[in-house]
Amino acid sequence: MLKRTLFFGSPGRLYIERSLLAYDPGKKEGPSEKRTFPLEDIGVIVLESLQILLTAACLNALAEENIAVVFCNAAHMPSAMLLPFIGNTLTQRYTEAQLQASIGLKARLWKQTVKAKILNQAECLKRLGLPDQRLRIVAESVKAGDSGNAEAVAARYYFQQLAGNEDFLRSRDGIPPNSALNYGYAVLRAAVARALTGSGLLCVAGIHHSNQYNSFGLADDIMEPFRPFVDEMVFSSHDFFAVPELGKDQKAQLLRILTADVMSGTEKRPLLNSISYTSASLVRCFLREETVVRYPEFVKT
Repeated sequence: MLKRTLFFGSPGRLYIERSLLAYDPGKKEGPSEKRTFPLEDIGVIVLESLQILLTAACLNALAEENIAVVFCNAAHMPSAMLLPFIGNTLTQRYTEAQLQASIGLKARLWKQTVKAKILNQAECLKRLGLPDQRLRIVAESVKAGDSGNAEAVAARYYFQQLAGNEDFLRSRDGIPPNSALNYGYAVLRAAVARALTGSGLLCVAGIHHSNQYNSFGLADDIMEPFRPFVDEMVFSSHDFFAVPELGKDQKAQLLRILTADVMSGTEKRPLLNSISYTSASLVRCFLREETVVRYPEFVKT
């Protein structure tokens, strides 16, 4: 079942009522706009308004259902997220396998991750009518652990082609459409972290990203091949270039990335479901039951 992504951009109150998530805007005049949502139907919640009130009981209920909650700052950009400590009954077994993964295994997994990312970048360029063959060549040159830094080589060429500008830089504080990319990546990161936690893995222990100040190293690793799906949405629409700040409609469009169809294995799946498919395959790699992480690809057109 495809989980829902909920966006709350107006003041109000969120609470639990008879095992349902309830939202009450608190308006005293006119008909009631209170809404309820079954918890089991929710995958991700984005809280944009700083005037939304939540109880501890509400946050705890969301955590127990493994619902990723994304909090936005005063600039309306994602700034933090809530994830549960435990999301799988076999967490101890899986995290032990994850933490005991050898350097060689992690190097091989990172090679697969980088290659999958570059191939999806190439397909993104192709879908937008841009030259893609150079990236396909780079993808075949990726070494264990990406010791040749193919990811960076590919990224520079990739974004220059997408922007049609050799001077374009992918930057958190850069010119449009960087703000749209930031927003889309943040939602993607939350969805990946949710899936990894639900699969019984520790987000803090990455296979490549290893920073003492980053609690989501594994999520940052595994989300890499998913980024081009956001890129294709952003660079195929002029809406994300028109204004320096994202509007409500643009954010709603970016949230729909989680429902976009991708090829996951031999089946077409919504992106959110595909993320869970990938995280489950990663568990099997840590357990030495499989050797390949199952990353999604674009649906062929």
